[in-house]
Amino acid sequence: MNFKQVEAFRAVMMTRSMTTAAGLLHTSQPNISRWIALLEGTLGFVLFKRVGTRLIPTPEADAFYADVERAFIGLESLNDSASSIRRRGTGLLRVGAVGSIMQCVLPDAIRLFRETVSDIPVVASTGGSDVVAKWMATGFCDIGFSSIQADIPGLNFARINAAHGVGIVPAGHKLARKKMLKPADFNDENFISLPAGSFNRAAVDRHFPDDTRILSIETPYATTICSMVSKGLGISIVNPVVSRALKMPELREIPFSEKIEFPSYAVTSDHFPIGTLARKMTECVQAAFASLNPARAAK
Repeated sequence: MNFKQVEAFRAVMMTRSMTTAAGLLHTSQPNISRWIALLEGTLGFVLFKRVGTRLIPTPEADAFYADVERAFIGLESLNDSASSIRRRGTGLLRVGAVGSIMQCVLPDAIRLFRETVSDIPVVASTGGSDVVAKWMATGFCDIGFSSIQADIPGLNFARINAAHGVGIVPAGHKLARKKMLKPADFNDENFISLPAGSFNRAAVDRHFPDDTRILSIETPYATTICSMVSKGLGISIVNPVVSRALKMPELREIPFSEKIEFPSYAVTSDHFPIGTLARKMTECVQAAFASLNPARAAK
């Protein structure tokens, strides 16, 4: 495959029209059709199906598009970097982080970072722990923050926070007055869970061997779980960093009797030495984590 083929595919995914995509790329509709056909031949699967006048992406196209978008984000980051170098000389910090850290920790960390480093652009990208690891392995990011260690040679994972899972229930729920939740308290309750097959999901589920929870909703983000619990859609167990950062008045956080560890790591690469800015951001992330420490918050 070549860049024109991938660019054509991206344009069609964005516009759902080969004619509109051709206009976007300043070429002809036959060229777009030809590039898509060549790309399909290289990939070995169909990308689009026609339903009447509509162009419908296949499931394989949707999956491929996710990786294409990540690649184009990388290209846009290069443009940002070049623009920054033109304006300020060298100086750009690229941060990759999992969703919980990006949404609940990094905003405060960047605020702290800005207190001493006010004129350096920060490019923040969100992905799963595996994606953050790949970004660090390829040099796409200067510093990464993950919740799981990846088995990629040359990467280093330094634990910067460890929290134990807590139960969360709506403020008006019958369990809201309990001082501690046990696995039996979750019997026959609607449970909002992380996706099946995920590491943190397995860490939670192992405490329910004779599971009688009602697994009503799955979602990949703890922030979404907290929001759903606050709306009365069920109860759950999450990283307390998330529930504390969100500060939802409709949400009650209760200690869980069993130990479920939610670690967080700073990720660096042997192939791309960590710079001063990345070290400073790591210190700021650690400070932001400390402000959300359950033990400190409970005092």
